[in-house]
Amino acid sequence: MMPKARSRGRRTRGQALAEFGIVLPFLAMVLLGVVEFGYAIYHSLLIDAVAREGSNLIARDTTMTDAEAALRAGAQGPVQFDSNGRVIFSVIKLGTGGSNNGQPIIAQRYAFGGLSVTSVLGTPPSASYAGSPDYKAVNADNDSSIRITGALPNGLTLSTGQSVYVTEVFVRHSTVSPINRLGVTLPSTLYASAYF
Repeated sequence: MMPKARSRGRRTRGQALAEFGIVLPFLAMVLLGVVEFGYAIYHSLLIDAVAREGSNLIARDTTMTDAEAALRAGAQGPVQFDSNGRVIFSVIKLGTGGSNNGQPIIAQRYAFGGLSVTSVLGTPPSASYAGSPDYKAVNADNDSSIRITGALPNGLTLSTGQSVYVTEVFVRHSTVSPINRLGVTLPSTLYASAYF
């Protein structure tokens, strides 16, 4: 009877090893997914904070170049504004004259960072705005290219004399695990915006 006991013990160990070998790839995939989604959420939270801080700064009459310097100084980890990121500051108002009278316009616009992206508010040409420190629209009354082309969030409506300060942050997101080889894809560019 002793030989049978040894044989059964070896079979049980062999069976457990085979089952572990079958389950291991699935466990690894779940673990990689948790790590990757956790990193993406962390990255999103960072750019949300940057967008809020940017809108807070420009709403307090900080110049847009000073707001840029503050955001660059506070950039950390995966949020950098080199070729992998872009920040767009906009001040939205109602036009007060000419063909833009009563139309929501981008009265001030400044962008920095090397990532090529499109603002959800619209992309007027840079020639429509004066330079530092204010970056105000050159012809706010009649330049139709500075009108808002996208929808304002949550049904936001503007009143005459009211300003809405918007910061949009775009950052290229790179994966930290080989999960994309398993057929799982995450967005390559993360986006956050804040309206004050």
